[in-house]
Amino acid sequence: MSTTKRSTTPAKSGPTIPKGPETKIGPYPGGIGVAIWINEIPTDGGGSRKVRSVTISPRRYFDRQHEEWRDSSSFWPGDLPALIYALQRALDFVSITPIPGQAKEPEEHGDKPAF
Repeated sequence: MSTTKRSTTPAKSGPTIPKGPETKIGPYPGGIGVAIWINEIPTDGGGSRKVRSVTISPRRYFDRQHEEWRDSSSFWPGDLPALIYALQRALDFVSITPIPGQAKEPEEHGDKPAF
């Protein structure tokens, strides 16, 4: 149930760019976890803007035949509660946490998060 935030390191010029994920949720049993990243993308006007992306960590298992740890992109039914919990926490985080250095944009229909 750990959530860690990474600090951003100021670039020599321009906006602050994180070195790793903005936050991590997990890992839970089996290595299940979620990471939230800030990415900078170009805009039509020649500038750029920051957006978030979310990655789901693969399930880890030990391959006895080859005696090594491996990743799997599939999950067991018993993994679903941890996966759902991690994704819900990620949704909560991106819904209430403004992107650093970016002004909050007003919504037409109230103050709800944009997905």
